[in-house]
Amino acid sequence: MKLTGLRCALYARRSKEEHQAASIEVQTGEGARYIAEQGGELAPEHVFVDADHGRAEFKKRPGLISMLNAAARRAFDVVVVRDESRLGGDTNRTSLFIQDLLDAGVRLFYYFTDEEVMIEGAIDKFMINVRNFASELEREKISQRTHEHLMTKARKGLNVGGRVYGYDNVEVKDGDRRVRVEYRVNEAEAAIVREIFDRYAGGEGLRTLAKDLNARHVRPPRAGKRGTGSWSYSSIYAMVRRDRYRGVVVWGKKEKTYKGGTKVRVDRTKDAWVTVEVPELRIVSEEVWLAVQTRNEEQARTMGTKARGPRARYLLSGIGRCAECGGPMRSDHGKVSYETVLMYSCSWHRDRGPAVCGNGLRRPIATIDAAVIRWIKTHVLREEVILHALKMLRERLAERAKTTPREAPELEAEARKLRVEIERLGEAIVATSDAPTTLVRMMAEREKRLSAVETRLSAIRTAPSVLDLEVRRMEKEARARIEGFEELISRNPEKVRSALERLMTEPFRFVPVETPEGKRYNIEGEIALDALFVTEAPDSGAVPFASPAGFEPA
Repeated sequence: MKLTGLRCALYARRSKEEHQAASIEVQTGEGARYIAEQGGELAPEHVFVDADHGRAEFKKRPGLISMLNAAARRAFDVVVVRDESRLGGDTNRTSLFIQDLLDAGVRLFYYFTDEEVMIEGAIDKFMINVRNFASELEREKISQRTHEHLMTKARKGLNVGGRVYGYDNVEVKDGDRRVRVEYRVNEAEAAIVREIFDRYAGGEGLRTLAKDLNARHVRPPRAGKRGTGSWSYSSIYAMVRRDRYRGVVVWGKKEKTYKGGTKVRVDRTKDAWVTVEVPELRIVSEEVWLAVQTRNEEQARTMGTKARGPRARYLLSGIGRCAECGGPMRSDHGKVSYETVLMYSCSWHRDRGPAVCGNGLRRPIATIDAAVIRWIKTHVLREEVILHALKMLRERLAERAKTTPREAPELEAEARKLRVEIERLGEAIVATSDAPTTLVRMMAEREKRLSAVETRLSAIRTAPSVLDLEVRRMEKEARARIEGFEELISRNPEKVRSALERLMTEPFRFVPVETPEGKRYNIEGEIALDALFVTEAPDSGAVPFASPAGFEPA
């Protein structure tokens, strides 16, 4: 059996558009059955799944990224997947992914066709690219058909997906069959829309409106998984620019495409937009609409073309979260005695009001940043911490080295058998007077398999001898990174933020606490040591901490 005694991983993916086709349950079930039939070993932690991720998405697929990381540290020997379309639908990126996987010493099998993917020469690479091209072409055709269908619905003024505050999505049926979905004005929500437009036209600001609506517990727009359950500056900003409230449906301003291995939205030219007047959807009068747009234009001229939401410049802004509401921490101005200084504060408290978050504590940025850096230097950038992690790594690799030789006898026997078969096929090719097409194909298959077996045997034989050398190399790299991080802190504090983001396992939490000196922040978070290593260290651990950053004197 092909996978006898081998540690296997299983990868499954389903796009949103696929619904139940090639579902996760089917893929994991059939893949696990294939591994069992072939004698492989599948651990539950080696089942990697990406649900609702498109085949051209490579950056935001957590299952795929986790599998690659595990493959890099040789957590398994084989990856089993349904077919190449589950890996991706981008010809170049999918081919590179397969190459990276095989270069890491991990074999790849498609259970649907019961074949092993190998790259032994130009022909193999060409065939992989041909199959990946077919998958990408299929993705493009699906995208084109979807766009055409949505454009037809938009031209009729129908619902083309999603919800808009102020309207209900109403199904129109023919018996039990859904014919279409239409927008209908929701009078309760429409009253709030009119109030927002009237007050904004009268001069009230977006933050003032958001705070008032939250204080009154007015139900906010639904935003699916992205929703926070409260009104925000940005939601009202988009609302006062939405054409639908004046009875005009505009579709196609943006299009979805893939760049850099991930899905992005780009602007379409205005002549590609679909604009339809639907008078029955009007909520706001033309007079109020024009007054609001006039104010929007005036503000745009005043602010210029500067984009909102500038890149965070301080150590924890954006990567810190308020423990009370989960909102991001931001930089703000405040007073210490008579001096104006920069402070960390909860952005949701400031923008959405105390009804959403009651944490109004503001503390100096310089004090908190210094305390966090001091904690990292004292508790993380220590030689004994790194040596402990490397000791755990050494033990893991040594344990793995003890178990892998069990494969050696079976692989050696298979290699001997393949060499004999190759020799006999060679003799048959020389002896035949007919075109030896079948014999050549059989010989190529066995040579390809022999190459894979010899590669695996080489890895097993060399693992014990290179183990200590590899750990020493990682130790050297870890020490160098510690020194580099310390130098970065003293020489270029602005770059500490990006270095810190690599070490974090999740955002830091700002917890307000009472102290004898008054209310302060306690910063809670977790630092992962893996990022200090060039090769990912399995189970190298994370260092939890509770840094008394807020306890520093103001």
